[in-house]
Amino acid sequence: MPYGCLDAKTLSVASLKALQVALEQWQRTMQISRPETFLVLATHEGGPEQELELKREIVATIPAAQVIAIRAKNEEALANRIARDKTLMPIQTLILIAESRHALALRPIFKRKFGRALEIKKFKADFEFNHPWISTSSSFTWFFRNLILGVCVGIRKRTGRRLRKKIKSLFWS
Repeated sequence: MPYGCLDAKTLSVASLKALQVALEQWQRTMQISRPETFLVLATHEGGPEQELELKREIVATIPAAQVIAIRAKNEEALANRIARDKTLMPIQTLILIAESRHALALRPIFKRKFGRALEIKKFKADFEFNHPWISTSSSFTWFFRNLILGVCVGIRKRTGRRLRKKIKSLFWS
């Protein structure tokens, strides 16, 4: 998962930790004799362009054919792009590396796309005070954000397209 960078030359602590955990996991799976293992570097489209380049510099030791970079506007679009990427098909196991507060909201989004193939690895990170995306790191705020995101994804999954369009027209008009 992308967690942004602080400036043009520094990745955030959460982004660095996620990348380190992902590299360890990637090396572990390569040792188990899974040659078709890919490392997906993700960034948000609205975020800084440098994040992807900084991540590529860190993973420069991995062959370029096994590193895939994906940009998406949010987590749902990221799951869609991973699911549609032809080089990654067929996906037998998807290991998602996410910060522990963020993992709760990501579970329903990625579970809907990948089902049993999804595995979530959590890590703890303290976000910087000047982090551009996370304005607060209080557990109270994260709990309600994750709860609302989970409810929205659940409602969207269970309602029909026609009802969703009616609800959307009520709020957006």
